[in-house]
Amino acid sequence: MLMPTPLQIIFAFLTALYRIGGFLLSLWWIYCPLILFFLAKGLWLKAARQKFIQRIDWLILEIKPPAEIKKTPRAMEQFFAGLHGTQRTPNWKERNIGGEVQEWFSLEMVSQSGEIHFLIRLPKMYRDLVEAQIYAQYPETEIEQVSDYVQSVPVDMANSDYDLWGTELVLTKEDAYPIRTYTAFEKDILLEEQRIDPVASLLEVMSKLKEGENIWIQTLVRPVMSEWRKSCEKLRDKILNRAVARAPGELKKEALAWKDESRNQLHFLLAGPSSTSPAVEERKINPLDWMTKSEKDVLTALEENINKIAFEIIIRFVYSAPSDIFSKSNVSAVIGCYKQFSTENLNGFKPNKKVTPKIDYRVQLKKPRENYRKRKILAAYRKREFIQYSTAIPYLKTFFFERLPILNWFFIRSQPFVFNIEELATVYHYPGEMVKAPLTPKVEAKKGEPPMRLPVK
Repeated sequence: MLMPTPLQIIFAFLTALYRIGGFLLSLWWIYCPLILFFLAKGLWLKAARQKFIQRIDWLILEIKPPAEIKKTPRAMEQFFAGLHGTQRTPNWKERNIGGEVQEWFSLEMVSQSGEIHFLIRLPKMYRDLVEAQIYAQYPETEIEQVSDYVQSVPVDMANSDYDLWGTELVLTKEDAYPIRTYTAFEKDILLEEQRIDPVASLLEVMSKLKEGENIWIQTLVRPVMSEWRKSCEKLRDKILNRAVARAPGELKKEALAWKDESRNQLHFLLAGPSSTSPAVEERKINPLDWMTKSEKDVLTALEENINKIAFEIIIRFVYSAPSDIFSKSNVSAVIGCYKQFSTENLNGFKPNKKVTPKIDYRVQLKKPRENYRKRKILAAYRKREFIQYSTAIPYLKTFFFERLPILNWFFIRSQPFVFNIEELATVYHYPGEMVKAPLTPKVEAKKGEPPMRLPVK
């Protein structure tokens, strides 16, 4: 029998592909309507959600904290616990017909020419709730409604006398791994003056800006359901299984245990039970016995991480200045301030390369692409945009994106992640009295209640 030549093999393969392709094309009347249906559904959801978001009445509150805050970031953690009460679950009709989505909040630290402001952008219907939660933790705080500061800058800075750089921070690992939180900064510190405030270095950088320079940092938050804990539990089980697999000689131990058990059973059948027969010791593997100290620390951190309620967040950062005084060192300084929350065995921050203006590879039209990304990051900041997956094709999320991660580069730019309230309070809280950053508006005078029987005309 003659062996087929390579050309014959290739020809047979191409013929088979041609026949399969022809068969699939003949079924167009089955899958084309399905594709059109899902596309129409995605476009409908996109339009419905945009209308719902446009109907939200937004407002901006400026928070002026008191000059002396002796509370730790734990007070802000309690604020976020109260804010989580805004979580709601729309039913099928509200979600698919009305386009309802979970509302979000924008927690902002803004420095304009070195003057620092703390702001919260929120739906108007939640104003009373937000103010009540802030006053509950910081009674001497002043809160007032202000206009939106982003309207004071050009829409297209890239084509003006200003230069701009911006990015979104993402995690270095899965969000099941926690970052270094404020409790680690406070560990083994007994005196108030020794306490380290995690935002002190960031506020110091923001207070050193020159006239015309701006640093804007927004932390978008929206409450999430408890499903995020599943990823933490999977990671925990993975670490435990890895420790079990590392246990030396386990296969040999199991073989010896089977041998001893077989001998005892045979002795029982032939001679009956004996008081002198050795008891069979149950052999169990304790994963903790085969874990390194670092793995034990990670396991403890994971357990603590899933015990608190959580938010889905995006941290977005923009630095702008007139072109003649634009300084890249301010960008490095802000990124460096967020590096203090990183640990090698747990988690940390890094810029999201998908939205950063800098293009690392040499391609044609490099400058126009950078300007395009600058406009995109500024537009996302101005809108307080909170989008993860393409709203036109939501049905492809689990079917394609999780199986083909390369598609994320084409359809997904922002990458929200999940923080529990302790992590969130670490990256956003009002500075304590040990922070001496100048040009930070604070309430200098304490408020007091009037006398009970004060006559009033």
